[in-house]
Amino acid sequence: MTTEQAEPETTSTTLQDMRDVNTLLRRRNSAMQELIATHIAKALDSRKTERWDAAIELVEALNDADVSVYPLVDKWLADNGWDPRAAYKPLAGSGGWIGSMANADDPYTAAEKAFAREPWGPGVTRDQAMANVVTPHLAEALLDGKSEEVRAWARGLAHELKRERIDLLDDIGRHMQRMALGEPSSEIPF
Repeated sequence: MTTEQAEPETTSTTLQDMRDVNTLLRRRNSAMQELIATHIAKALDSRKTERWDAAIELVEALNDADVSVYPLVDKWLADNGWDPRAAYKPLAGSGGWIGSMANADDPYTAAEKAFAREPWGPGVTRDQAMANVVTPHLAEALLDGKSEEVRAWARGLAHELKRERIDLLDDIGRHMQRMALGEPSSEIPF
């Protein structure tokens, strides 16, 4: 056997070995992510201040390192009876996630605590949290039967937000429909 004939076998063996190692590393990485996500989810589930704060810090650090375990954490929480967004809400009286980072001398601390009520967990942006607060008020103002001035103000604000790429028009319409007709049901409301 010549050396030219032996090379393809060595190359294919090396390639197969690399595939095996790659598969093994992927399995280990997946198992590690699952274990970490379960640990984070159990800490959020415990609602113990130190564990909860540590879990929030860890899940954020992993996300910043491009190792998001949010889907795995959310799956565990949902499987164990949680609304995943509720598990990320700051604990009452703990200062929580946002409150723990705020400086007591900071004049904006009160504003941050107001924002802390919103579920800024995975998938919820500041714009979405703001939209959740503003939409019902604009819908109510647009349905105000007493004042055309209030309705004009609400329309103007909704269109200004849309120009700023915060399009709430469809959400406002759905909310107005729920306010006027009630929640969707199979029964005709009139």
